[in-house]
Amino acid sequence: MRKEEIDKKRLPSTLQEFIKRYPNVWSADENLGLECIHAGPLSQKQIQLIKIAVTLETAFKMHVKKAVQAGASKHEIEHTIIQLLPIVGMGRTLMAMKWYQGVTPLETDLIFAPWLPLRHA
Repeated sequence: MRKEEIDKKRLPSTLQEFIKRYPNVWSADENLGLECIHAGPLSQKQIQLIKIAVTLETAFKMHVKKAVQAGASKHEIEHTIIQLLPIVGMGRTLMAMKWYQGVTPLETDLIFAPWLPLRHA
């Protein structure tokens, strides 16, 4: 896997400032992430689904999009979010579902509709 170039101008201002002040720490963090990806047999899809679950308040939408690009289905993403419920509670799980709805449907072709039955991919 190659290192993706990040458009730093699109990052939150707090993170931009951190990168300016601590470029070596930022670089080490990026390298650590790549090493973690290469450390085992998980697929890119599995890695992105894990990141959806643990990045509730940081890079959630980005990881939803990356999971879709890696082949994750609507059902897999929603099932991943539901796994948060016993850990973070109903409020935060519903917040994650709302954020998931906020991912541009044209980009991912995914919309959470709780009134529709889920189909297995």
